[in-house]
Amino acid sequence: MEMTERRKHLEFLRKTARDAIWAGDYDRALSLYEDGLALARSWKDRDLEDLFTCNRATTLLEMDRQDFDLSALKEILLRSPASPNGVLAAYASAHAHEVRGETSRAAFYAQAALQKSRDLGLEEWTAASMNLLANLELRESRFESAKALFEEALDRLEARGDGLSREGAVVCDNLGYCHIAMDRVEIGLPYVQKAISVLDSLGARQAMDYPSVDLCFAMLKLEKLEQGESWGIRALGLGNEFGREDVVKNSHYLLAEIYSTMGRPESADDHYEALANYYPDFPALKHYLHQISVMGMLNLRA
Repeated sequence: MEMTERRKHLEFLRKTARDAIWAGDYDRALSLYEDGLALARSWKDRDLEDLFTCNRATTLLEMDRQDFDLSALKEILLRSPASPNGVLAAYASAHAHEVRGETSRAAFYAQAALQKSRDLGLEEWTAASMNLLANLELRESRFESAKALFEEALDRLEARGDGLSREGAVVCDNLGYCHIAMDRVEIGLPYVQKAISVLDSLGARQAMDYPSVDLCFAMLKLEKLEQGESWGIRALGLGNEFGREDVVKNSHYLLAEIYSTMGRPESADDHYEALANYYPDFPALKHYLHQISVMGMLNLRA
C-alpha cells in the first residue's frame, strides 16, 4: 500500500473511531484505534504510531480506564514538541492528570497544549485546550475565570464555523453551567438548551449527560420541579449507561432535593440512600442531607 493510501486508510479509522466515541460506543472506538496503532507499527511510521498512541490513551480515559503508559505520552511530547502530535500528547497528558485528580500537573500540560496549539495555528486544539483549562478552573470553583476561558474557546470555534459542532456544543454547555452555578440562570439556560439540542441532532448521546444534569440543576433553581425531575431522570439514566459516576451522584442529589421540595419524602429518601451508598465511610450522610441542603455550595464539576 502506498504511503498516501496508508494515511488515508488510517485517517478513515480515526474518523470512524471519533464518531463511535460521540455515539458512546467506546469499545468500537478503542478497537479501531488499536487496529490503527498496529498498522502504524507494522509500517514503521513513527508519526502515525505516536498519533494513534495518543488517540488510544484519550479513549481509555473516556472509558474510565488508565491501562496505558503515561510516560509514553510524555516521550512523544519531548520527541515532537513543535508538532500536532506534541499538542495531542500534551493534551492527553493533561487529561490523564485531571482524571487522577492531579490538578497542578494537569494545568501544566494543558497550558503546554494551549501554547503549542497557538504557535502552530491549530484553532481546534487551541479551543480544546482552553476548554480543558476552564474545566480545571471549575473543579476549584473559580467560576469567573472558567467562564472567560469557555467564552474565548466558544468564540474561536464559532469563528471557524464550528459553533454547532459536537465540540462547540460541549463548550456551550460548560459556559451555560458557569452562569447557572453563579445564579445567572436566565443567562446560562439558553446555552445549555442549545447545547443539548445540537448534541441530540448530531446523535452524540454520550455527551448529553452533563447538559441533562445542568438542566436539572437550573430547573431546580427556578423551582420548575416537574421539568427538573424529567431532566434529572434522564441524566441519571445517561450517567449509568456511560459509567459517569459524577453525573450519577449529582443526579441522585438533585432528584432527592426535587422530591423533598415536592413533598415526596419516600422518593427523596430513595435518592439520598443511593447517594449515601457511594460514601460508606460517612454513615450519617443520609441523615445529614435530610437535615441540611448543600445547594448553595454545590459544584457539579468539582
